[in-house]
Order: sequence, then C-alpha cells, then structure tokens
Amino acid sequence: MDVEVRLGRDVDRFPWGSVVLVFVAITLPYLLAWRAAGTAWRFSGFLLNPVDGYSYLAKMYQGWMGSWRYRLVYSADPGAGVYIQLFYLFLGHLARWLRVELIAVFHAARLLASGLLFFALWRFFGVMLSAERLRRTAFTLAILGSGMGWLAVVFGPFTVDFWVAEAYPFLSMYANPHFPFGLALMVFLLTPGEERVPPWWDTLLVAALLSVISPFGVLVALAVRLAWELDDWRRSRRFDWRPLVWIAAGGAPLLFYYAWTTRVDPVIAQWNAQNQTPSPPLWNLLIAFSPVILLAAWSALRSAPAVGRMMIWAALGMGLIYLPLGLQRRFMLGLYIPLAGMALLALEGQRQRKFKIWATALFLLAIPTNLLVLLGGVDAAFRHDPLIYLQDGEARALAWIAAHAPPDALVLASPQSGIFIPAYTGSRVIYGHPFETVNAEAERDAVERFFRGDVDPATFLAQREATLIFYGPREAALGALPAIPGFVPVFQADDVTVYAREE
Repeated sequence: MDVEVRLGRDVDRFPWGSVVLVFVAITLPYLLAWRAAGTAWRFSGFLLNPVDGYSYLAKMYQGWMGSWRYRLVYSADPGAGVYIQLFYLFLGHLARWLRVELIAVFHAARLLASGLLFFALWRFFGVMLSAERLRRTAFTLAILGSGMGWLAVVFGPFTVDFWVAEAYPFLSMYANPHFPFGLALMVFLLTPGEERVPPWWDTLLVAALLSVISPFGVLVALAVRLAWELDDWRRSRRFDWRPLVWIAAGGAPLLFYYAWTTRVDPVIAQWNAQNQTPSPPLWNLLIAFSPVILLAAWSALRSAPAVGRMMIWAALGMGLIYLPLGLQRRFMLGLYIPLAGMALLALEGQRQRKFKIWATALFLLAIPTNLLVLLGGVDAAFRHDPLIYLQDGEARALAWIAAHAPPDALVLASPQSGIFIPAYTGSRVIYGHPFETVNAEAERDAVERFFRGDVDPATFLAQREATLIFYGPREAALGALPAIPGFVPVFQADDVTVYAREE
C-alpha cells in the first residue's frame, strides 16, 4: 500500500506541462513539413540527419519483406546478412503485421520511446536529487536543454549539440526511436532502486533489450556501474558485484556476436572499418555542453553521494569519448543527463528568488540551440530541401520499382537518388550511403563518372551487373544520360525514367 501511495504521489508531481511542451516541439515540425509538401512533393519523414534516417527505413523495409537478417542494401554486394539492427528489422515486421506504412511506425515508435525516456529521467532525478525543486528543474533542463552551440554559429562552425543527437535527450527524441529508447533503458540501469540491488531478472532483461537497441549503452552502463562500485569500495570497503554480473549477462551475448560478426563477415567487416565516428575537438565539446558543464564542475567540489555518482558518470563519459578507438563519439550517449543533474546541484541551498534567477539564466543559455534545430527543419521544409523531399515523379518511379523490380534488383542511380532507393523500394544501389556503402568513396566516384559520361557505359554496366537505371533530375544535374545499350525504358513520370535490362 505504501508503494502504491508513493507511486501515486510521484505521478501527481510529474511535470506534465514540460512533457507536453516537448511532445509538441518534437512533433509539430514534422506535421508542418508534411503539410508543406502539397501535391508536387513527397516529404520523406526525416528532418534531423536524414541520411541516417533513410538507412533506418531501409532496415525496416527488409523487416517488412520478412527478413530477420540485416544486409547492406546500400552496397552492390549486400552480403548474406547478419543478425544485427534487430530493432529496426522488428519495426518493419510490425509495420507488415499492422499493415501500416513504415514511416508511420517509425514515428509512433519515436514518440512511445520518448514517453519511456520521460519516466526514466523522472525516476532517475527522483533518486539522485532529494529536493523537489531540484528534481523538477533538472528533469525539465534534461528534456529541453542543449549546449551553447548557438553562440558558435555566429563564428561559423556547427558544434556537436546541433547533430550528435544521442548525447541529448531532446535531440534523441526529435531524431529517431532507438536513441530515446536506448537512453531510457540505460538510465533505468543507472538508477539505484530503493533497495541497494534491483531484482536480478529486471536488470538482466533491461540489459538484454539495451544490447539489441543500443549496444554502446550496455558498455556505458557497465562502465559506470563498475566505477560506482569501485568508489563504494574506496569509501566503505563494500563492493557489490551482482549488478555488474546481471548487466553483463544480459548484454554480453549480443555484444560478443556483434564483435564476432564484424570480424568474420567480409562485407560487415568492410562496413565496420569505414564506420568511424571520431570525437570532436575539446573546445567544440566544451561549447556543446556549456553552460551545464560549467555548473557541473562547480558542484563537483561538493561531497554529497548524488554528486559523486553523477560526477563519475560524467567524468567517465568524457574520458571514454577520447579513447583511441574509431567509434569514440558513440560513448557520448546520454552525457547531457548527469551534467544537467550536477548543474542543478550547484544551485542547491540557494534562496528561492536567487534559485529562480540562476535557473532562468541556465535555461536561457541552454535552449536556443534546440530552437535553431527546430527552425532549421521547418525552413528546410518550406524550401523543399531535396535531401528531405522527393518530387512527385521520383516518388512514383520509386513506387513502380517497389512493385515491379525483382527482389535482387541492383539500381544504378546518382548518389543523391541512391540514398532514397533502398529505403522506399528495398532494392540495392551501387552507392547510397557514406557508411553503409562498402568502399563508399570509390563507389560514389564511379556512379558520378558514369552520369558525367567519363566511362564507357556498356563496359560499366556489364561489370556492375546493374538491372535497372534510375534517371531523374538529380542524375540530370550530373550530365546527360549516355547511350545505354541493352536497356529500355519501362516507366516514366514527369522527368524521371526507369530503364531495365532487356531480357
């Protein structure tokens, strides 16, 4: 009964106003973009990092086709397929079961995952921050705030608070479903329960699910929990190995499989070799996490246990992203969360009036970057940015390919069209993605040379074994279509023509 009363009171205190504001902010730009399409354009459904967005849709398309094995369809040789990217494959299966469009399932999952992240963060700050005003303010800052990259824009460079979405809850919820879902699960693992150790099956299940959605989240959670236990041992000679065992037991099987398959599968190994995400320069990082990192540094001088735990998470995260590894930036996952909590702890003990002044200043400095991100998406929508919109003829041509092309079709298209084709047809392309196309730079150069007329088309097509050619305005921007012996037009809409190999 006491638990039910506590839960009821917790829900009553939940800052619904902040949550509704965020839901509106992460939804309204997409609705405006769909409305701005009119009849001449088709909105893709992506506003932040659309290049990766199309790759998520391509993975969902594979699931919609019935596959549980991920293949690199942005490459001419996609490989036999491996059991990774299971979250998006599942969403594709779900779309087929529900008979709902892929992009609708994508955004529904994004909003549901955002809701889960809200409750995970509210619970986390409830445990870490004893004062109610600190908890509410830290929660609101975490879901709304960002860095001071808006100030750096004046001088030219874009800092990571504009585009490394996984580091910030707001950008994560705005971008895709797997970032907020992964953050929520990781925060659950890093929230101490009322008892010292949560039930083992709870931790194991969450860790296993996290390994499917965000493998790096398992590594971060495990590293932080280990650091916490080592700190406890330093303070009181107490070391509880059980949470570490359950997290490792839940997450390790898939992590070992990922590591193994990137070594033994030649296609995935090549993809992994070029999938490098180095961390930004330190000055960039400091701007992107200011002002919270400045107040966090001040609160680090305190000795309260909550400060210590969040400080360990923040310090460890900052250290991990500069390890000499190719995937450094992946360890920025959720880094804004402990920094936001520590920033509010720096204001602990302030009188009400002074607290409000400091908190208001903090929000005024931390929100403009996200406003610029939202305005940038709306501006791109009203400009019909070709990276997020298809012309009606292009959309109809892609629909024809999806309906009529054989499952193993290889489509020759420009790099600009190649990003859309696997996402909307399931067909392979020679080049389409800077990471998921094997030998991406060479393949991009090859297709551009074809459309510029710098290669013999007959030789090129024979070597590549392309079965379809997509020629529209993006291809025309590279050059006139050369003579294509052995190919005949099979579909035309406006200024887009699809050619197929004669049988």
